[in-house]
Amino acid sequence: MELILLIIGCYAVAALFVHLAFWIGQRRSRTEKHFVLIAGQAGKNMEWYLRMLHAFSRWLGRDIRLTVVDAGASEETMAIVERWKRRGEQVHIHAVAVKEQEQEGITSGKRSQPSGGTAVQLMWLLQAEGIVSESDHAVLVDLQNPADLSKMPF
Repeated sequence: MELILLIIGCYAVAALFVHLAFWIGQRRSRTEKHFVLIAGQAGKNMEWYLRMLHAFSRWLGRDIRLTVVDAGASEETMAIVERWKRRGEQVHIHAVAVKEQEQEGITSGKRSQPSGGTAVQLMWLLQAEGIVSESDHAVLVDLQNPADLSKMPF
């Protein structure tokens, strides 16, 4: 009889610890991941990227914010992003002036690696405008650069 009470007591304590851990976890704010996508001329996969990022966030239970930087993207690509924004998804659109792009070499087709200054300047610009904060640890993904696609979580 004592053994059964001991087993039931251990089970009750374990269940209590599980519930406490769940309640403490719910009180903490959910971590949020911020992705900055540079949409250049190769934006034909934009809808797929948006769908996969949102599906991945739902699967992990982690909220995401998206900032799409229009760096010479087609009207069709930006229409896809606008449609996602109208659906209520957290998508912010940021346009980069075409003259700035040409000066920095952003519109020059496929590039193997953007100049380090360009990415840093873009992040500083987004920080100055209040789109990205330093605590966000935003992930900058250039959709025209195949090496940058490895930063995506899928």
